Amino acid sequence: MQVQEIQDNISSRRNKIFLLMEEVRRLRVQQRIKSVKVFDENGEEEANEMPDMPSSIPFLPHVTKRTLKQLYLTSFSFISAIIIFGGLLAPTLELKLGLGGTSYEDFIRNMHLPMQLSQVDPIVASFSGGAVGVISALMLIEANNVEQHEKKRCKYCHGKGYLPCARCSASGVCLSIEPISVSSASDRPLKAPTTRRCPNCSGIGKVMCPTCLCTGMVMASEHDPRIDPFD
Repeated sequence: MQVQEIQDNISSRRNKIFLLMEEVRRLRVQQRIKSVKVFDENGEEEANEMPDMPSSIPFLPHVTKRTLKQLYLTSFSFISAIIIFGGLLAPTLELKLGLGGTSYEDFIRNMHLPMQLSQVDPIVASFSGGAVGVISALMLIEANNVEQHEKKRCKYCHGKGYLPCARCSASGVCLSIEPISVSSASDRPLKAPTTRRCPNCSGIGKVMCPTCLCTGMVMASEHDPRIDPFD
């Protein structure tokens, strides 16, 4: 094939790719409209078709903004329970049951360790301090993971891959305006305005995000490989 034929084939296939992406976008929106709508605490609809963020902590499910808030509440609840146990319950149980105290001091003396260690409660120091540190570290790691994934999403469509149609105000229908011929002999009343399917979004109410091309991910530059991997 000649160079011009190759360029024509590249252009035609590129147009087919964009048409297929637009078709996938419309099918996704139709699936979303017909499926059960999910609303978050602020009343905003979540993007079901977008994949969740994989958790950086093993054996945890995928993370969303809602599950991240639940993770915060669970972590703070565990930390509060551990602090209450180590600060109130553990010393009380040691005094009433005779755990620690003199026996721990004798153990320090027999091991020829500094006597200052006997003034530290072993249960509070080992259990409470270590558990609080581990939970806090895991919570910070997960928050950083969510922040990194948020930076990778498109800033315009917020990772949804599409934007509300400006022509029909995301309603899917627009007014059908017909020209009126003004004549002195015509005394007919004006017709009531009619509605028709929006030609811009085909009645879906959403249009493709021109920034991410329905991918929902932020693009590095105008030379992103998703646009043209060979140029």
